[in-house]
Amino acid sequence: MTPREELIADRRIGPAGAELLYTTVRLVAIGNGFPPPEGSTRWDNDAVTEAAHDFLQGERGSKRLLDVTLRSTDDVSFARLLDAAVLNFLRDLARGTDMGKLIVRVKEILHDETDFEVVPGPPDRWTLAGSPRAASGASASDLASATADVEVAVPKWTSARRDGPLADRASFVRLMTRVLSTAVGSLTAVDLAHALTARLDHRRSAYTVELDIQEQVSEPGWLEGDPATHTEAQLRAKEIFDSLSDRERIIVPTLDTNVRDLANLINAGKTQAAHLRQRLLDRLRTELADDDQPDSTATILCELCEQWIERRTAGEGATSDDK
Repeated sequence: MTPREELIADRRIGPAGAELLYTTVRLVAIGNGFPPPEGSTRWDNDAVTEAAHDFLQGERGSKRLLDVTLRSTDDVSFARLLDAAVLNFLRDLARGTDMGKLIVRVKEILHDETDFEVVPGPPDRWTLAGSPRAASGASASDLASATADVEVAVPKWTSARRDGPLADRASFVRLMTRVLSTAVGSLTAVDLAHALTARLDHRRSAYTVELDIQEQVSEPGWLEGDPATHTEAQLRAKEIFDSLSDRERIIVPTLDTNVRDLANLINAGKTQAAHLRQRLLDRLRTELADDDQPDSTATILCELCEQWIERRTAGEGATSDDK
């Protein structure tokens, strides 16, 4: 039987499906420049096997396979959708790893430098020595924008086996000091790390796909609800889409693009681009806070924005509408 036939007949991946999955993981990982799993230096058989097993792990793994099976109409479309699902899975893993490394670096500097004081948690929060210790009320966009004119020096790096530093220690201290000065209160290390991404491109993986969804395959939230719930998600996503400016519609499917590239996409300065993106993220969090199916709504919204971008007249620049 083919991999699709195995899943339909047995409700689980069989020998043919396993072989296809291993092949897909290897080709997608190497072709897109994704880093191998922690502990591996290359995409050898062990690394491919580990990633494939993680892809199938638990309830989310079952949903990935179910989504691919339901959306496919034949063996060719099944292989194409599996390729898209693996790509998004590996991209999400790499994205989380990259941000995790930045958070670890921020924590190291917070503990090492006497300029920073801890406000015991949980979670621990940090402030400048002698500054207010209460939790900051500053918005994420204000914190990100505060880094715009801070000098950042990146050391030369020649190693082909280890990632180079995002910036030297002095630059990290300058950036974190500026963010905490703007905060006028305490922040978590995670808050600080996210603010620093306005200036530091922490992503180490080559992403050929910048959308959170491809072929509507990633973490299919709408499979959990009934058709009525799906319809509600569609209506809610359309409502949010209609309220977005042209620039915001461009930003939605490119939320993980670095600030420099985003600025070029929306024809804005880097500081303005960082501010617009963070303001949109804050708004979307508020919009989806009471949503019964936030993942489904976000997925549909991303698709609507992608379709809108594709329909734009060739050569047309981003609008200056900033509403």
